[in-house]
This record gives sequence, structure tokens and C-alpha cells, in this order.
Amino acid sequence: MIKIFSILSIIFMFSCYSVLSDFEEVDEILSYTYYINEGWTAFEIINLSDTLSVAQHSEYYELALEMFDASLQSINFEFTDQNFLGPKYKSFNGTAWAQLYYAGEFLDPEYSNIRDSLREQSKIYFDQALNDLDNSLFDEISDQDWCDTYLGLAYVHYNLGFENSIYMDSSLNYSQEILNRKPLYDFIHDELNYKNIHYLRGKIYLQKDMYQEAYDEIRQAVEECDAMINDEIDIDLLLECFNQFANENE
Repeated sequence: MIKIFSILSIIFMFSCYSVLSDFEEVDEILSYTYYINEGWTAFEIINLSDTLSVAQHSEYYELALEMFDASLQSINFEFTDQNFLGPKYKSFNGTAWAQLYYAGEFLDPEYSNIRDSLREQSKIYFDQALNDLDNSLFDEISDQDWCDTYLGLAYVHYNLGFENSIYMDSSLNYSQEILNRKPLYDFIHDELNYKNIHYLRGKIYLQKDMYQEAYDEIRQAVEECDAMINDEIDIDLLLECFNQFANENE
């Protein structure tokens, strides 16, 4: 199965399948990898292309969520007669990422309850993914699988950290796990990589007024960053480095 469908084929899917129940009417349950790939395809069409209007984002996130849910059902079907559970972490991780990004469509204070609910659900699914990774007997777990889940948890805990600072510490822990496993990590479903991780960690250290640590992190993301004056960190220059990265990666 080719990973990336054409946008036309995705639109066709919307015309044929409105909700997950439609898939249940199909005589044959397809491989879980099919649904996983289609979930990420819908996600990537939003985040790796400029072909959609903002008004179309919701329907593609909904499609992604349906595909990841279908993949979970397919895993249960495929591995029923085997001695171990299938790779449910792939379904949980996909669902969590789709919910986390979907929440970003509801930034208006009027929709804060929807945004907060999606973020809460995202955390639940990332936690489930991590638990499944910890306990899975599936022999094809890659560092990428671990890092994709750690990255999601790092962002979720960062958001929670504005209400409870302890989550900032756990965000640092999860992000460090990524850098330990894959120092040049790349999240292939969006334009995120190890530089975004260092930027995130740097922002946390700024919150903690730990300027040396913040400087060390942002220099991994902005190589030309130089915030030193007379062997001391200049806060204004340091913030300029963070602003530069943010502006170049909007």
C-alpha cells in the first residue's frame, strides 16, 4: 500500500464513508497497517501540504481519528489467535497526535472546553501508547515509535505545565528520552525535528529562569545564536534567538 494517497482519493473516501460504522459494513477487515497509513495520510495532508483551507482541517482530523480507531479494531482482529497483543501503541499514538493537533483548531476562548477536552484525551492516549510500548512483546518496536510517543508527551506536559509546574519537569524528562535515543530525531508527519525539541526545552528553562541551560538548548536549534556579552548571557539577545527560531518555523 502506497503511504500517501492523492488528495482526490481522500476526498473520495469522504463521499463513500462518513463514520467508522461504514467500515463495519465492509466484508473484509483490512490490515491494521492500511488504517494506520490512511490515518497518517489524513494528518499529513493538513500539516505537510498547503492545499487545504482552515475550514477543511476538522474533517481531515476526524478522518484521521476514524482511521486510527479502525486500526485498533483491525489489530484486535489480526492478533486474536496469537499469544501476544498486537502493536496497539501505533493506534494509540496516532489517535493522540490527531487529538493534540485537532485541539489547536479551537484556540478561540469560546471553544476552550473543546480544546481542553481534546488535550485531555490526547494525554490519555499517549499514556496508553507508552504503557503498551513498555509491556509489548511485539518484536518490531523502533526508536522512532518510542520517540514519537515521547514527543507527544513532551508537548502535552508542556501545555499542562502552565497550570502545574511539575509538568514542565516531566516534559524535560520525556524530551531528554528522545535526545538519548535519537539525537537527530525527525517527526516525519509534520515539520518537527530535534531542533524543535531543543527549542521546547529552552522555553522551559526560560520559564525556570535557568538562562545558561536555556542558552545551551537554543544554540542547538539556532547555531548562529550568540547571546554573550562580556562572558555573561544578555537576556535580550537570548530572547532574540528564541524569537528567531519561532519566526522561522511558524
